[in-house]
Amino acid sequence: MTNIVYKLLAQTDPPWSYAEYIRTALYNADTGYYMKEKTKLGKAGDFYTSNHVHPVFARTFARFFADVFKKEELTPVIFEAGGGDGSFASNVLSYFKDEVPELYEDIIYIIADASPYHRSTLNKISEAYGEKVQIVSSAASARNLVPDFSGIIFSNELIDALPVHSVVQGKEELLEAVVFPGEEALLKEELRACENDEIISWIKDYGPELPEGFRTEVNLEMKKLLKEFAGWQKRGLLVTVDYGYTNEQLIQPERREGSLRGYHKHQLVDNPLDMPGEMDITSHVQWDAFIKIGEDAGYSIIYHNNQDKFLVNGGLFKFLQEVRDPHPFSDSFRQNRAIQSLVQPGGISSAFQVNILGKNTARSAEYKIFNEDPYSL
Repeated sequence: MTNIVYKLLAQTDPPWSYAEYIRTALYNADTGYYMKEKTKLGKAGDFYTSNHVHPVFARTFARFFADVFKKEELTPVIFEAGGGDGSFASNVLSYFKDEVPELYEDIIYIIADASPYHRSTLNKISEAYGEKVQIVSSAASARNLVPDFSGIIFSNELIDALPVHSVVQGKEELLEAVVFPGEEALLKEELRACENDEIISWIKDYGPELPEGFRTEVNLEMKKLLKEFAGWQKRGLLVTVDYGYTNEQLIQPERREGSLRGYHKHQLVDNPLDMPGEMDITSHVQWDAFIKIGEDAGYSIIYHNNQDKFLVNGGLFKFLQEVRDPHPFSDSFRQNRAIQSLVQPGGISSAFQVNILGKNTARSAEYKIFNEDPYSL
């Protein structure tokens, strides 16, 4: 048995829900995947994010953030949940320093990451930007720093990494997939009648209305996190970048088996029970549930679209550079190629969405993203 199985057995007797398994496999302080002192992101890791294509990704978001701070007359405070290696934060701060020094003067950037290893790598940002950067382990710790938060809460591929339950619609009742120690395999799953009232209520309140035999994920942690953010944030935006589906998309035949998967060395792993503690585990965001939970918590929907559309409307093309050096690996060539890759059909951005919820905002209709000609350089 692996360390993860021993950890599960030490917590409670089997069977375990998928949420219990994922929480242990990813976040256990001793053996969880995210807690290990190893590179997870980029070429040397197990997966890429859009942020690793080029700094122009973060700088486009920074341009949007700056516009919001000015329009809403907010003190520039950003909380990034799940900061990873800190490259997004570093590129946002660099943009503010270079392009909007009047906002940079007062900016506070709080980065939360549960992994001690990740937090140790974030120290280089603190060294570069001093007291403008605060590094914490959780949203609760950030709340202690700033009890009354007004500003922007940002995450990139955070929600997809939360522990989820896995359910299947049976002939007469909802079934939950549960996990046991295996014999030939380390772990195996069984389907049992779902007895978790929170899961049953979720399907009733948020959907999807599953056809018989269809599987989906229920992200109770997402609801908890959104309510936590809403209780903390007084004014501002909740900006969430992730991959997900609407309820209608979730019940298409090609998604009959749900979206719960693993990633190891940039390869998709169909069985999330393989290699526990050694790979990333992810599921697609249920956007209809996300938006409804947010609205019930006091947010209003401001924007939801594919990432490429957001980047274009957010001013990505403003970063195109005139090429003076014909060398294909010059900085200008690299930046222009990155911009192309971020918006090309079927490229990385086509798989992601940007969701923006607002709380007590007054001038969202005036944001540049809704009014600026993105093709005017």
